[in-house]
Parts: sequence; structure tokens; C-alpha cells
Amino acid sequence: MPSRSTRFIRCIPVLLVLATGASSSVRAQGQVQAWGMGGAVTASARGLAAVQYNPANLALSGGTDIGLASAAAVVGNNSLSLDRYNEITGSYLDTADKDRLLADIPAGGFNLNADARVSLAGIRSGNFAFSVGARGHGRGNLDHDFFDLLLYGNSVDQTVDFSNTRGGGYAVGTATVSWGTALHRGERDLVAAGINLHYLHGLYELHIAKAGGTLDTRISGLDGNAYVDAVSAEGGKGYGVDLGLAWQRGTWTLGMAAENVTGSIAWDSGLQEDSYSVTATQVTLLDGDLETAVLDQHLTAPADPYDTRLPRTLRAGLARTSGPFTVAVDLAREDGYTAGQTASTSVAWGAEWRLVSWFTPRVGLRHDDAMGTGGSVGLAVGIGPWVIDAAAMTVGGLNPGSAQGFGAAAGTHLAF
Repeated sequence: MPSRSTRFIRCIPVLLVLATGASSSVRAQGQVQAWGMGGAVTASARGLAAVQYNPANLALSGGTDIGLASAAAVVGNNSLSLDRYNEITGSYLDTADKDRLLADIPAGGFNLNADARVSLAGIRSGNFAFSVGARGHGRGNLDHDFFDLLLYGNSVDQTVDFSNTRGGGYAVGTATVSWGTALHRGERDLVAAGINLHYLHGLYELHIAKAGGTLDTRISGLDGNAYVDAVSAEGGKGYGVDLGLAWQRGTWTLGMAAENVTGSIAWDSGLQEDSYSVTATQVTLLDGDLETAVLDQHLTAPADPYDTRLPRTLRAGLARTSGPFTVAVDLAREDGYTAGQTASTSVAWGAEWRLVSWFTPRVGLRHDDAMGTGGSVGLAVGIGPWVIDAAAMTVGGLNPGSAQGFGAAAGTHLAF
């Protein structure tokens, strides 16, 4: 039988193939349009795309949409670009190269995150929508001192601390009921509100409860310890609620949304705690018996049920539509998922041009205070009621070479 960790690792490519991020239940249908516009769709999203970004916009949407399938995935880090990775891979690094590489890694450590989403099906008629999907999300951080040790080794009277190490991830399935309604209809303006109700089925969750370690180098030898306590679960259930508001006046739309106003998953199945530790005492180069000097241990025990809170996101957006053009700007703030992860703020700008009824290019820019600036492009092509959407984005850089992450999304739906 494969181990729990092996099964989780096997889930990753499946999620990437089927589903391909911070932040919610998964409705990848809207993700395709959003990524094409840099994420600036809180005020401009319509149809099924409104489910993810602002359910109040369902009250501004006409006709019927049937979501057939869509997928999105993004992977990024806070330190290395593609050019830097290619530069150092397989190369000899002198002191100047090591200094530059270590300077690329923030004092808080090397952060890696990945997000994969899939929308299996969805239907919207007027101001009501129902959708099902899944999502996998993971984030981890390695202490800056780890890379210092890796690049330069250890020296006498030096203590290396790995305590700023953390991580976590989850995979969930979702079923979402969405509704938007007009609160006020005037001659020139409309005010609407909307709500998403999510049922969440937890598939897998893993988080590092504790991790750290030190390495002391003395003339008498090396003393060190490292430990990781990881808690995992193989099943759970929960709920989530999103709220939205929209105000439309002429060609202008103002939108506000709160994702996961309340939302959590209670993990109660397949609970397990794994503790790994390594201890080294007075290790020297002349040690002939490393098995005595270095001790490692792996303990497994049942874990208690626990809850995870879904990260809350607050968004505000403004959009203007003039003929075939739509221009939008968004401001968002997202809470952290893992312990020690700080909240992030982002600003996004996007535009789309409905060049002809069946051809809509999109472009966007986004700046995140955690991951830097990125760009995006997207395209929607229609053949009768059948619409095919695709988008690509960079993270932490505007061109692929300088970017520190990449994302891609594709989907198809019927619009009547």
C-alpha cells in the first residue's frame, strides 16, 4: 500500500492536469477571464465569472451560461526568476555568484506557492447559478539560514537557525449555489447584492505544526538538531459564504466583494501526526561511528480532529464600458492560510476589447506586495454559442525571463 505522503504527492499532477490558487472554493470558469485582465473583474465580471469574483454581478447578467469545463494553475516563488534558475543550474558558483544568489532570497526565507483549480460544471440562468469544482493549494517557506549553510557551509563558532520554516496545503471539492438580486432600480442606476453558499468536501490537508532546528559548529565538533511535526487528514467537510455588492450607473460599475466572510473545513477522517527528528552530538570528521553520533527518529500517532479557516479576501473594483471596450481596476487584500503567513495586498488593471462578436482579446497588469508585479494576456473566441477562453500570466516579472512564477488557464462554456 502506498504511504499517505506518497498518495498526496500523486494527487499533485492529477490536480495540475484536471484543475490547472489563496483563497476560496473553486470556480475556475471565472478564473480564465480574470487572469486575462490581471484579476481586475470585481466590477466587470458577468455570467458564471461573477460567481467567483462578485455574486452581486449576477443581477447585472442576462441570458444563460452553461460551463462545460475549465482549469487554471499557477506556481510562483519570491526569490528566483527563470533566467536566474537557468544561470545557476549545473554551473560552478564562485563567491560573487553565491553572494548574489543569497541576496535574492529575502530575510524571511524562500517562499513557494502553488494553486490548481478545476470547474467541472456550472449553469447560470438570469441571476441564479450552480457550480461544482475542486481546488488544490500549497504554500511553504524555507528559512534564509538554510541557504546560507547550503552555499557557504558552516564555520567555527557559528550557529545556524532554521526556525522560520513552515508550510501547508489542501485539496477540496466544492458545490456552490449563487444568487444576485437588485436592491434598487432607478432611472439611471441600479444597486445589487449577491451571495455564494459553498459546501466544501475536504479531500486532503497537510500542514507543518512545528518545524525548526539549529546547527552549532565548535572546535570540539558539530552539535545539531532538526525536527518537523506534520499533521494530515484524508477527509472533512465544511462551508463558506461570500457576499457582494454592485452599483451600476450608465457605463460605470462599482463592485465590492468579501470572499469567505465565514468559511472553514472540519477535518475528521484519516487524521495522523508524523514527527521527524535528527540529532547530532559532537560529530567530527574523524568519527567512525556516525550511527551513534547522529540519531534520527520517525514517530506516527493519531491526531485529534481540527478545523482550518479559509483565507478571507476583500475586493473593490471599478469598471467602465464604452462600446466594445471595458477597462477595470481592482484593489484586493487576502489573509494568509498557513501560520506565520502575512496578509497580502494587490492592485490590478485590466482591459478587454470585443473586437467582433466572436473575438475578444484581454490584457492586464497586477502588483502584489508579496510576489511583485506581473502581466497577463487572454483571448476569448466564440463559435455561435460556444465560447473558448484562454489566459496566461506571469508572477514577479513582466517578461517570462524575469518572472518568478507562471500561470495558465483555459475553459469553455455555452452562452445563450
